[in-house]
Amino acid sequence: MINLKKTAFICLISLIMFSCSKGEKKVVASYEDGKPFIVEYLKTKDGKKVKTYEEHFYNNGKLRLEGKFNNKNKSGIWKYYFEDGTLFAQADYSKNKNGEDWQFYFDEDSVLVNKNDKIIAIAFSNEGTPVSVRIKKDDKGEIFYRFFNSFKIMERVNLKGNIPQGEAMSWHENGNINSIHYYIDGMQDSTYTVYAENGQKIISGKFNKGNRIGKWEYFSSEGKPLGYEIYDIDGTKLSKQDNQGLTYSTTPPSKRKNS
Repeated sequence: MINLKKTAFICLISLIMFSCSKGEKKVVASYEDGKPFIVEYLKTKDGKKVKTYEEHFYNNGKLRLEGKFNNKNKSGIWKYYFEDGTLFAQADYSKNKNGEDWQFYFDEDSVLVNKNDKIIAIAFSNEGTPVSVRIKKDDKGEIFYRFFNSFKIMERVNLKGNIPQGEAMSWHENGNINSIHYYIDGMQDSTYTVYAENGQKIISGKFNKGNRIGKWEYFSSEGKPLGYEIYDIDGTKLSKQDNQGLTYSTTPPSKRKNS
């Protein structure tokens, strides 16, 4: 029991010393319930108070992001966290205003971007958090990632140059898959599937060089069939059947009116 108390005391002292080393604490933005959102740390330099560190918090009190400032610019290692406290991303701002040696994580066990990946482009929100990144991987070509404000992944698209190539996926913010589709030279091709937030499939179809082909099925988020459409190989709609029982037309495309 004595050792536990001693350990807790040492941790508390370390925390206080770390906080003091960052400077004077100042809450500059808060949530409606009064909990801090943005906290700055200030130190006096040449008679003026300058910001040396900044922290952002989630409403649950967990740290959202943190990093140093030097002459009003981000400096050193900055870290960004998911709402559960696990690391989402980090970068070194010592030499580059957009950061270097970026690392992004899908979760605590899965890496999206590592230090060996070349950053082609990166975009930031008004808060200064990364919202999208485009990278070059030696073995997988280029990949574009987009993120929700919660840092959870929103979209992943494989690229060849500036056009989509291969698999593309999107997610709902709850982590469930939103859609899975494919591209060939920028045109949608192969299977196309869309899911509701609860994981239920709501659209299922197929593309051929940008044209819808074959049978496309539609479902409610509860799994109830809402109807289907039939498309010719050239993308011409051949029929539409819904829960009202509309029949399938067999009129040749050359004699068929637009539906």
